[in-house]
Amino acid sequence: MISSDPRRTRFVFVTGASRSGTTMLSRILGNHSQILGLRELHYFGDLCDPTAVGTLNIRALTSLAAKIFSRQDRDVWGSDPTELEISKARELCESLAPEQRTGYGVFAAALTCLATESGKLIVCEQTPRNVFYAPSILANLPGAAFLHVVRDPRAVVASQKNRWKMRLLGARRVPFHETIRTWVNYHPVTMAKLWRNATEAALRLRGHHGVMLTRFEDLITDPELHIHAICDFLDVPFEPAMSLVPKWGSSNVKHDTDKKGLSKDVLDQWESVLSDGEVEIVEHITGELLRNFSYEPFSRGGAYSHSTLPHRLTYPLHLIGVALANPRRAWIQARAMLQSSRRGT
Repeated sequence: MISSDPRRTRFVFVTGASRSGTTMLSRILGNHSQILGLRELHYFGDLCDPTAVGTLNIRALTSLAAKIFSRQDRDVWGSDPTELEISKARELCESLAPEQRTGYGVFAAALTCLATESGKLIVCEQTPRNVFYAPSILANLPGAAFLHVVRDPRAVVASQKNRWKMRLLGARRVPFHETIRTWVNYHPVTMAKLWRNATEAALRLRGHHGVMLTRFEDLITDPELHIHAICDFLDVPFEPAMSLVPKWGSSNVKHDTDKKGLSKDVLDQWESVLSDGEVEIVEHITGELLRNFSYEPFSRGGAYSHSTLPHRLTYPLHLIGVALANPRRAWIQARAMLQSSRRGT
């Protein structure tokens, strides 16, 4: 019998604007003896509406669980669930109590199954967009915790700008169509707005006992101190090996799994990656939030200086390109931000 009792498992969600270091933090947590670090499952908003709490039939539940197993095994870009994964999912879902037969119930049961197989007590999910669904998740998954990473928005935008290069830097599992999508998706206005919206969503949760905000730069410059604080928040003992994460291929760093640890080299790379116009746009859009997290403004121009003109002129074309490149994903992201902003008003 597959274990489906979520009461023995705790759920941690690592969130942040995309390219803020969420994967890095998830890998840090995954190095803990009690924590299973998962891939980005993109469950809420993609497979399951986080506002829906109604009962589902076994067929729908099985489909959701099988896709969770598939995405954890072969990433969100992977193939459809195998017959073995479908069979495993069906057995799991048939064991669910009536009150568990919901989108949240099958999510908790599937992650509990993965934790049990790995001998872990805590599961860490790292989809950045989950910050927009945090109020619903916290309300429907008792004991869930959120760790939100805030990174300098200029560094985030610089990482987004070079994200299409990940395959060239060694991240071979990234499919070619994802490389094209990330190239099309980049625009400093869009990326700065995504950072602002994610940060505002996290700040609306400040004060909740199940939510902790941490700066990427603090983790990098003093990892032991801040990982200690995260362990205290999660009520788990600190383990020195947590910071020994492999150097995976990213937007600006070459893939090298033989090297482990957190490097400060990534902190100021944005200064050589972004143009003056891009910096001015990012600082204008992020405004006071930039200063609230102790990121000092760099540019002396403004949102409408001559160096920002090319980006302002190309923005409408960029939006059309994003919608054409992946309309479903664009709609999911837009809907998530809209739902989050409505809850904050």
